[in-house]
Amino acid sequence: MTPETQTILLSKITAVLEDLRREGMENGEAMFVLGSAAARLVDMGKRETWRDLKAVLTPADVLQLLQEIDTEGNRMLDEDKVNFAYALQVVGMSLAASGGDNPQLLQGASLLDDLIETTHTNYRNYVQTRTAPPN
Repeated sequence: MTPETQTILLSKITAVLEDLRREGMENGEAMFVLGSAAARLVDMGKRETWRDLKAVLTPADVLQLLQEIDTEGNRMLDEDKVNFAYALQVVGMSLAASGGDNPQLLQGASLLDDLIETTHTNYRNYVQTRTAPPN
């Protein structure tokens, strides 16, 4: 990743983190969709956590996922499913930043990863309570 690309990505991650701080964390639907997307990817990769999955992705895997996220995100926007597109954007930025060597970029990606891990755990807990047999 070129220094220019890293700077652009860092700017976008900073904007998303600021948006999350301001109001995004209060958007239950977006956070639920983010957790669901993370769970789907983690399951497909046969891993336990988001960070476990990221650790085993090759650059080719990341590129393929980013292309799929871009296509799906654009479709979600066309269908006015903004929360879905927003969640995909967070996942995409986390993945894109994984190839960087800029300390600020890696710190931003780590903050996104924290959020993704939290929403993933919350999603798993929610699903577990919905599928657990009644006492």
